[in-house]
Amino acid sequence: MTNSVTGERDFEDLVREGIALLPVHAPQWTDHNPSDPGVTLIELLAYLSDILLYRTGRITPAAKLQFLRLLRGAAWQDWVRLDIADADELQRSINAAVSELAHVQCAVTAGDFEQLALAAAQRQAPPGQRYATHCVMNANLSGGGRRGVDLQSPGHVSVVIAALDEISADDAAKLRARVRRYLLPKCLLTTRLHVISPDYLYIGIGFRVALRPGVSLQATTQQIGAALQERFETGGAPPDMESLFGATLHLAEVARIIDDVPGVDYVEDVTVLQLSTMRHAAMHVDASVGVQVGRRSTLGVDTRIGGVALDEERLVRDSEGVLASVRLKPWELLRLAIAHDGVEPIAAAKFDEAARRGGRDG
Repeated sequence: MTNSVTGERDFEDLVREGIALLPVHAPQWTDHNPSDPGVTLIELLAYLSDILLYRTGRITPAAKLQFLRLLRGAAWQDWVRLDIADADELQRSINAAVSELAHVQCAVTAGDFEQLALAAAQRQAPPGQRYATHCVMNANLSGGGRRGVDLQSPGHVSVVIAALDEISADDAAKLRARVRRYLLPKCLLTTRLHVISPDYLYIGIGFRVALRPGVSLQATTQQIGAALQERFETGGAPPDMESLFGATLHLAEVARIIDDVPGVDYVEDVTVLQLSTMRHAAMHVDASVGVQVGRRSTLGVDTRIGGVALDEERLVRDSEGVLASVRLKPWELLRLAIAHDGVEPIAAAKFDEAARRGGRDG
């Protein structure tokens, strides 16, 4: 039997549903008789729910309008029109007010800062312009040179914002200023806000690749570069923030993306050849990691870590000492490219020999 006013379930329906859920959530509870104290508690909760449902069904339109006036504030005057409107229009106004309350009005969590910063960036933005935001709590990243930055600065909040499409340095500075002006009134009283540009880690990779018959190495290399850029630099549309800022570059994923490019038969020996925090230095000899990058080695002896503000902690090796991943800082974006002379084709003769050997093994 249902409540004739609200159409909701009544006391008996609620008790019956509560007892029916016991085998799912409490299979050890086997005594479902009315004399069981637990069943008594279910009946009590069903009784209270039934009362609330009954009262909800008897809230008059006038009472709903008064609640709406409380939500909208004293300056809201549309209530005069709604006082003579039908129930459907009143309900639409209530739904709109509740929807507005669901919007973030104050920045407290990292997600709040990111959401509000993105909204501020998109205001007055050219059509199609895309942005990515990331918030680092308890950190002041506004100073120059962020190596060894203290991530335990209570009260400091650093919001990193980047345009995924090319903009000038002047426009980027204006963007950061606009976002900061928008965020400041929404911060808690003791928050020290910093809106900054991202740092970039430039990585040049190399690999050996076997192509399918009749496929051009140059054209396939261009396709590989485009596929890597789409995955690691733009994150798709809309951008996936978690895959952009501070993400770890896994060489196994790089190999998978290369292997999925049309025309590629298989790829092997994917490794890092250049590593730098500066674009102009990425292809310089000082940015070369060295021939031993994929193996255990001694810095300064048989390998080098080039560029500025780079450290061995970025490099993650597997149990055999082979380079497996490169870590990024939470405020960094990745710029991944194929290093100069980094692609080595696997000769067809070797492929034929491997095929013949596989045939003999079979």
